[in-house]
Amino acid sequence: MGMIHAYKCLEKTKSEHEKHDFNDVDYLYLAELQRRNIEKSALIGTEFPYMFQERNSSAHDQISLGMMNVFTLLDEQKQKGKNLNDADFQFLEISLVSELSNPDIYLDYDNFFIHSDKMKDLT
Repeated sequence: MGMIHAYKCLEKTKSEHEKHDFNDVDYLYLAELQRRNIEKSALIGTEFPYMFQERNSSAHDQISLGMMNVFTLLDEQKQKGKNLNDADFQFLEISLVSELSNPDIYLDYDNFFIHSDKMKDLT
């Protein structure tokens, strides 16, 4: 879900800020921020793709690890000279949903944010 979350955030940014340049983002910095979010970051392998060396059942940590992988992947593509403004983040997001063992969790994810936005409107 972390990778899906990252792509969803990037797609939302792309749709709301059309003039944003995705080639001008420090993706390694974003990956490092996600690493710092992980409670036991020493358990993360040192090579990309990043994985936990020991079992970690924390959903929070799993999401941060997935986001780390996405940001590292985007940095690699940027270094290769790819134009990240042309990236189809929504396609990448949807393609990952089919890999989930329980795709319904994706629908619950969207419903959570719809509900969360409605709650903000009430305050």
